[in-house]
Amino acid sequence: MKLVNRDLLIWLNSIGITRDITYRKMKEYFGDINEIWTASEKSIKYALNNASIVESLLKNRNVDYYESIKRNIKEHGISAITILDSDFPLKLKQIYDPPRVIYVKGKCKFDIPSIAIIGARKATPYGKWAAYHFASELSKWNVSIISGLALGIDAESHKAALDANNHTIAVLGCGVEKCYPAYNTKIYDRIIEVGCVISEYYIGTQPLKYHFPARNRIISALSDGIVVVEAALKSGALITADFALEHGKEIYVVPGNINSANSVGTNKLICDGAKILLNVNDIVEDLKLKFNIKNEDAKAKESVQLSEEEQKIYDIIKSEQIHIDFLSYKSGYAINKLSPILTILELKEFIMQLPGKIFTINIS
Repeated sequence: MKLVNRDLLIWLNSIGITRDITYRKMKEYFGDINEIWTASEKSIKYALNNASIVESLLKNRNVDYYESIKRNIKEHGISAITILDSDFPLKLKQIYDPPRVIYVKGKCKFDIPSIAIIGARKATPYGKWAAYHFASELSKWNVSIISGLALGIDAESHKAALDANNHTIAVLGCGVEKCYPAYNTKIYDRIIEVGCVISEYYIGTQPLKYHFPARNRIISALSDGIVVVEAALKSGALITADFALEHGKEIYVVPGNINSANSVGTNKLICDGAKILLNVNDIVEDLKLKFNIKNEDAKAKESVQLSEEEQKIYDIIKSEQIHIDFLSYKSGYAINKLSPILTILELKEFIMQLPGKIFTINIS
């Protein structure tokens, strides 16, 4: 039996050949990567120039080993998706260095609007609040939340999505069969119920330090934008932001305290031109250019009955942000009649008041 196509990719991945550059080297040398299954030891050594991978490849180049891979994947309840498969995420295919195989545990939704929320592991209370807040607000729009299941910002982002029963994706720098870090096992278990955990690393792969920068390119690739909440000057979050720039993704930054080490990296991103994130609408308006998204709270509002007067005022405000004096003029209602109508619309969460007695619709 000779392995070809997707089976060959899974086999190569299981022995540690995970990066696109290695595949390109083999393809350049052999012409057809399928030839590696029968190639001579001398040719393989010359093509790969990596003693440990060559040793593993030659040792495990047999059908019994590949059958053990298939059993291992099945026993752990994991799906292996290769770049040749129709359900491989299109967003991943489009980057310069895509994984050839991803392992998935849970329910995949790769084709829906997605925002990555990332930041410091040792997050401040403010940072944790911001991560949870924006993940919660985005969940109202059915926007999938992507992060790395690390402590701090990642964990808060996943929790907010889960609490809203919204889809979330955790990208790991190790095998997907176990939670890393173990502290987040409860979150990991919940994610598998409503979202998914993915990795380009085969079952049993340990969370080695150099896996995480590579993992960050997948977080960026799968997302339609990156939110950076807190990040030191040298941090994984900034590496992800670099990938986001490379991938042409929008970067949104929550501004931080200039006296905090956790804000040095985020504030630098702002100085370098990233968007300041003050309100979820900053993200939503960008997503609306690409997707037909709708706020779940807004759907609920549709069933709320408005009186004729309330509907009239709401229709005016819906067309533009408007000062109360001009609203009085356009509606023909005196201020003393208009004020209680505005109060009712605010209580029903149809509108919101901005500073200076200016009113706008409530889309958050």
